[in-house]
Amino acid sequence: MNITLFGATGKTGRYLIDEGQRRGVNLTVFARSGSSFQQADIRIIRGDLTDRALVREAVRGADTVLSALGPTSPSHPRNLPITRATETILTAMTEEHVTRFIAISTGTAADPGDGFDWKIKAPAQLIRLFMPSSYRDIIGMAKTVRASPLEWTMVRVALLKDLPASHRLNVGLYGHTRHSLGISRADVASFMFDQAENRAFIRQAPGISTFAS
Repeated sequence: MNITLFGATGKTGRYLIDEGQRRGVNLTVFARSGSSFQQADIRIIRGDLTDRALVREAVRGADTVLSALGPTSPSHPRNLPITRATETILTAMTEEHVTRFIAISTGTAADPGDGFDWKIKAPAQLIRLFMPSSYRDIIGMAKTVRASPLEWTMVRVALLKDLPASHRLNVGLYGHTRHSLGISRADVASFMFDQAENRAFIRQAPGISTFAS
């Protein structure tokens, strides 16, 4: 299987690379210009995330594209860089006839089918008030993905932790599934790779969290 990763040089991206290598897939990583990322056994394309020609090169021949792009700083730029990058990726995928797209999102980007869950609603409101640029980019990215005719899945998470995978997850819409607040990045990576081989959540945005007994 050929998989292209965007956002692979971030904290969660490292877990995606490790999971992909564990599964023996052929990985292509798109790294921003100036990134120090280097790994001999991985194909690397470097450039700007809005450079459609380079993004097309990165997704060409992929069976699935995974994105771990998202705001990483309280001082997130106002020009919606994640939304614009996602638009470029989805356009490039369409032009290269690549149909499967799996992206990390958050409960801040509500699903029409969600119910009420204060554990998700409260942080979303705080992000909206105190990190407005991040909030707009999270919402913009989700709207862009939902408008796409591709076979997308948005994997919505809350607090990400650097812990080993538990492989015991709550999966489902917020307000209808009992969710905890946290999940390990290793579990997120495993779930995303599972979706590359699974059609259960095509054009859906399940929340996932660590199972709490």
